[in-house]
Amino acid sequence: MRIPNRVVLAGLLAAAALPALAAEPPSLAPAQLLMTSPDAVAAAGKSWQESKTVPAGMKMIVIHGDPSQAGPYVFRALIPAGYKLPPHRHPDQRSVLVLKGTYWSGVGENFEQEKMKKFTPGHFYITDARTPHFAWAESDVVIQEMGVGPVANPIEFVHTSDDPRTK
Repeated sequence: MRIPNRVVLAGLLAAAALPALAAEPPSLAPAQLLMTSPDAVAAAGKSWQESKTVPAGMKMIVIHGDPSQAGPYVFRALIPAGYKLPPHRHPDQRSVLVLKGTYWSGVGENFEQEKMKKFTPGHFYITDARTPHFAWAESDVVIQEMGVGPVANPIEFVHTSDDPRTK
């Protein structure tokens, strides 16, 4: 009786995979605690910094990766009550998770309160790359925002007069 070549090949492949299946899984390095709450920093060498890319008042902390480098990055933004973020775009898609407070965001090239949607802790949304949008903090807010670099210019204001880097 002749055994088909594909059966022999399958058997050889399965036999070759057995040592890998029996091996111990690779160990993970101990996890580093970075934040103990939405706004409490635990990691040495990390701290909230006043952002120079948006109007004064918002603080940010990068908690994973580097937006200027290839790969994923994560930062948190600490936004005071009443803060308005003018219409702007990002070159990459952004995923946003509201961790604290009541945050409003809308899509469009002009700040229009009636176009805004309300987001509270636990709400998660995605803004596609190059989509103009704007935001307002009803209360003190902490958001966690994620993207993929490299990003040379992380934010482009729709109206250049809103860009603090040009003043």
